[in-house]
Amino acid sequence: MEVYAIKLLNKLDELTSQNLLSSIDEKKRERLLKFVFWQDMHRSLFADLLVRKIIIDTFNLANEEIYFSINEFGKPSCEFLHDFHFNVSHSGDWIVCAIDKDPVGIDIEKISTIDIDVSKNFFSESEHNDILLSNDPFDCFFALWSLKESYIKFIGKGLSHPLNSFSMKLLNNKICIESYNQVLENIYFKQYFIDEGYKMAVCSLNPNIPEKLFTYTIKDVINTFIVPGIL
Repeated sequence: MEVYAIKLLNKLDELTSQNLLSSIDEKKRERLLKFVFWQDMHRSLFADLLVRKIIIDTFNLANEEIYFSINEFGKPSCEFLHDFHFNVSHSGDWIVCAIDKDPVGIDIEKISTIDIDVSKNFFSESEHNDILLSNDPFDCFFALWSLKESYIKFIGKGLSHPLNSFSMKLLNNKICIESYNQVLENIYFKQYFIDEGYKMAVCSLNPNIPEKLFTYTIKDVINTFIVPGIL
């Protein structure tokens, strides 16, 4: 299992952007070109390119051999790589990706000022109370949100599995899930500090979640798809 990250910096020049867009499938390219803000387009573009780079480096495939499909709930997978599972998340300046031989979920959230009362709509009663009693309610809210989202993405059923149908618990210094008064076994979590103002979590069947992230630069990714010096 590995966990990867990219930090977005400045806006790409138009030529580089067009070249990178040509490296993803046509339907997704058309969707990305409809974004109003370049930041949104860049996040989605580099999320796709990050997974492609990992597959290229891991399996020695050409980009043209990589095809993605999604399940009925929107979780993507790579066709023909049945023992390769991945999940991607992005928020603010960061894009993160977890890979493993078994299903995996990852989520990153940029902390922002919100109406804490909305937690009543998405979290269990015990979690909502934890947030209200926290010294830093916003930090607690997004820490819980990233953990819960990582689990939802791990099971691959989207929001058809309500966020308030289970609770995150800390038992014997281990992050656990409680659903209908039962603790779910053999599901593992890890929280990462990636940057100030962000919360990030991974959920996996694998207890050996890496301690450290592997961070690519934007240049690392660009050079995988555009031969250096041709632009």
